[in-house]
Amino acid sequence: MIDLHGIVELVSVRELSSAAGLDACGVEYRWLDDRSARELGAVVPPGWHALLQPEAGTVRADLARHVFLELAVAGGATVEAGRRIESLDELDADIVVVTAGAWVRDLVPDVPVEVTRETVAYFHHDGPPMPAIVELDEITRGHGLYLLHDPVHGVKAGVHHGGLEVDPSSGGAPDAESVERVADWVRARFPDVDPEPVAAETCLYTSTADGSFVLERRGRIVVGRPARVTASSSRR
Repeated sequence: MIDLHGIVELVSVRELSSAAGLDACGVEYRWLDDRSARELGAVVPPGWHALLQPEAGTVRADLARHVFLELAVAGGATVEAGRRIESLDELDADIVVVTAGAWVRDLVPDVPVEVTRETVAYFHHDGPPMPAIVELDEITRGHGLYLLHDPVHGVKAGVHHGGLEVDPSSGGAPDAESVERVADWVRARFPDVDPEPVAAETCLYTSTADGSFVLERRGRIVVGRPARVTASSSRR
């Protein structure tokens, strides 16, 4: 459920990287020269730097969800699927935990989150799984573009926080300009990846202004929401 392929940060200056935080936590990492980065599938732009954290990985959320449900049932829980909850008043329970992702405000309207529709694209890649590779934004210091291993096509890539705020229940097709931007980035950075997208879809980001978690109790209601939740849709 966790694929530990490592993560590579591509940064224009080393101060943008996670090195200081990793040092503070005593977490192993190393700087890569151009040849070492190329062996992992990435071309480092001239004058840039690449940091590898080998213990990082990606969670297979699709598999993890089923395991969590199986463990819950084994512990005595009853799982009821396919039921739409319009109001928390419908639920006769001493404690109600709300983890509704992009739809959390339908049930708890004042939760301070923003929902955006993002576009991701898939590309063909043969060979062993590549590490997650992110290019950090010089202004936000966060991930600007990212590439992850995909078990179906090879890799998945996208612009991080590049979408517009939306109603999560509204439909939306992948943004063609975003797909083109990501394809250009893949072409420039990853020579072993076919830069022609084989599929694209949208996903919903649910984010707080500062990227912090939401975990609070309001009487019998417990609201839980990670710093970012994605829900995929519209694959084509």
